[in-house]
Amino acid sequence: MQDDNEDINVIIKNLNERKKELECLYQLDEILKDFDSDLEKVLSKITNIIPAGWRYSDICKVSIIVSDIEVSTENFKNTELKLKSDLYTDELRVGEIILCYIKPVRAEKGVFLQEEIRLFSTIVEKINQYFSFRKLKEFYAQSLDGKIKQSRNEQTFVNYLKGLGLSNSDIDTITKVQIEFKKGETICKQGSFASFIMILKEGMVKAFVENTHYKNHIFKFTKPFNIIGLSSLYGDNYYHFSCQALITSKVLLVERSVFDNIIRSNPVFSVEIMKIYSKSLQNVYDKLGSVANKQAIGRVCDSLLYLSSKVFQSNVLNTSISRKEIAEFSGLATENLVRILSDLKRDNIISINNKTIEIINFDTLRTLSNLG
Repeated sequence: MQDDNEDINVIIKNLNERKKELECLYQLDEILKDFDSDLEKVLSKITNIIPAGWRYSDICKVSIIVSDIEVSTENFKNTELKLKSDLYTDELRVGEIILCYIKPVRAEKGVFLQEEIRLFSTIVEKINQYFSFRKLKEFYAQSLDGKIKQSRNEQTFVNYLKGLGLSNSDIDTITKVQIEFKKGETICKQGSFASFIMILKEGMVKAFVENTHYKNHIFKFTKPFNIIGLSSLYGDNYYHFSCQALITSKVLLVERSVFDNIIRSNPVFSVEIMKIYSKSLQNVYDKLGSVANKQAIGRVCDSLLYLSSKVFQSNVLNTSISRKEIAEFSGLATENLVRILSDLKRDNIISINNKTIEIINFDTLRTLSNLG
């Protein structure tokens, strides 16, 4: 009878251990349903529920390290009485999990039962699956966000074209040919035959005049939703300037004859084109006046104010436009520009950080520009 009672007690004890293991897995599954919380918060919850699944849960401690995140249960110590496994995301090692007893235990059946070793392996497998699903979800969200942004950009561009008075059929005609230019690629070359009128959809380009001494003079930086090459529409069929992409840029190419037909058949569009052309000429006249009449300091101030208001629409000018390009836009040698920028920085008119220029004092900059 005593033997029977002992057998029953062993069975009950084993059942209680299995119950603890199952409860641990149930809680783990609940935690691993959360793909939106901060990863460190999720891992912290996991470390706190795992010890309850082991025989000596009061001295069982867990640590999880993933990339630059490290979470542990309170009083964790990395002892020799441990189970350890690497963690993976799509076969790429991302960290490790360690489960330890921080005090000696009775080991007549081994430090860890076979059931506990299997439990640990199951937990590792579930965490690895969670990492893979989380990565997939993040990738999907980024992809979806990119598509939404792209869709919004497309609609914004269509609205820009409609604002020029173009009909849906005109827009279909104009948007048939789209070319992507990488940074530094030439969009049109001075002296080449002007086959197309170009509409900048995305990116940023510089327009410049080349001379026989292999020096360039930049007269315009063009941002999206602008038309390039209008001067060649009714001119001598050649480009009198070159254009180059400053960053990856998408450009619509419209044959001159097609563009001309739309202008002739659409009075509203023709008026808008005249406005754009007149504004472009005014900018060229302003730049010519600055270069011809102002000293170096005045030209540089003009250039910084132009880039701030017309190109970046911010007091911070980023690195997409180099010092050399600002110098060519100002009609100066690069070394002269660098010297003047240093003077402006010393006087706390601008700040320079990692090649980024930030305008601090607009009033002084405008005063220097006006004085020339």
